[in-house]
Amino acid sequence: MNKRDSEIILSMLADGGFVAVQREEDADLVLFNTCCVREHAEERVYNRMQQLAKLKIQRPALILAVGGCMAQKEGTNILDRLPHVDLVFGTGALYEVPELVNRVITHGGPVVSVDAGVRPMRSQAEFDMRESAIRAWVSIAEGCDNRCAYCVVPMVRGAERSKPPGLILDEVSRASEKGHAEIFLLGQNVNSYGHDLAGAPDFPGLLELVNDVPGVKRIRFTTSHPKDMSTRLVEALRDLPRVCEHLHLPLQSGSSRILNVMNRGYSREDYLRKIERLRSAVPNIGLTTDIIVGFPGETDEDFEQTRSALAEIRFDTAYIFKFSPRPGTPAETLRAGMPENVIVHRHKTLLDMQKEISREKARQLVGTQQKVLVAARCEKALGYVIGRTRGYRVVRVRSDEAQVGDEVETVVTEARGWTLYGTPAAAVRYASPSVDPVHAKAESE
Repeated sequence: MNKRDSEIILSMLADGGFVAVQREEDADLVLFNTCCVREHAEERVYNRMQQLAKLKIQRPALILAVGGCMAQKEGTNILDRLPHVDLVFGTGALYEVPELVNRVITHGGPVVSVDAGVRPMRSQAEFDMRESAIRAWVSIAEGCDNRCAYCVVPMVRGAERSKPPGLILDEVSRASEKGHAEIFLLGQNVNSYGHDLAGAPDFPGLLELVNDVPGVKRIRFTTSHPKDMSTRLVEALRDLPRVCEHLHLPLQSGSSRILNVMNRGYSREDYLRKIERLRSAVPNIGLTTDIIVGFPGETDEDFEQTRSALAEIRFDTAYIFKFSPRPGTPAETLRAGMPENVIVHRHKTLLDMQKEISREKARQLVGTQQKVLVAARCEKALGYVIGRTRGYRVVRVRSDEAQVGDEVETVVTEARGWTLYGTPAAAVRYASPSVDPVHAKAESE
């Protein structure tokens, strides 16, 4: 969501005459679009802005701006720690950024805009400055109606608001016309799309509409909430040819007791049944997840339930985080968690376990044929391109002919860690790479 917001900000500033530069020293405006899901993300912003204070002393006309979720949550408190900041704007003020920047230029700062309320639902089709040559992030909803005990998102993004399907399809069509072959639909909970719009399709129905847009080769989406994952969504993953066989489905904990305290709305057993249904319908589906370690009150038995869930489900990848208390959330008021050294040990245990699972899953793909959408050429290894399978696996393909945006039928010849290597299906005679090509940075993240 923040990546797409940043693309919109860049598009608006470019329309206003700004030009992106590579070095902070060359900039007239340095803007941080922030996240506040974890404390670490906020502290990084404070640290970077404090470093830029020295540059501000040397160049007083330099404009420093902080926007997004952290700005919405902290408001003028940011100025207490960062008095050299000129502009603070919240999530509802996204479309006001050029006006706010011009206000600073004309009248000076600081300017603070965190009371704009929810941002208007408008077409984003004209904001076509994209980070990726092949992928287009497309927001289908804003905000969230869930109240997970640890999550600050509803406070900074507001209640869930579905974007009218016509606006979504306009943006998808525009992106496709511009050559973006992969559409990535975004929402805090895509599975509940449309519940607030009279006559709108549900999320599987929206997938059917996007599937029919000419030029679209692949469709992905995030994030899916397990409690709202329907049978129709499973059928869409199985039946719609452009919807990729990949699902990011946050588990958060393998303990039903902790899931209940988290207010997630499902149990361990519910989640396992959904995974079984998915794999029965789409046997080759790529599954990724999020896990929180050290949630307040997590016992040894609760942690063992999470460890055993990872062992049973065997995700392709799991993003495993240490619990980060967020101000204003119910979890902030819960009894203090376990000692830090226990959290560190549990975190490492799951990371090590998942790394080995990911490697094993990668090795199982050696010898298979995968369709790889080429995202870029490897920067430091001539003759290699890099892309992803439909199941979201990164593959480095030895090919001089493949172009960005091509889908290359690839035979996987080797797995190194969790990265795959392969050759085009018509050129299996090639040997496995003898060097480790460098990822094309922006495209392979």
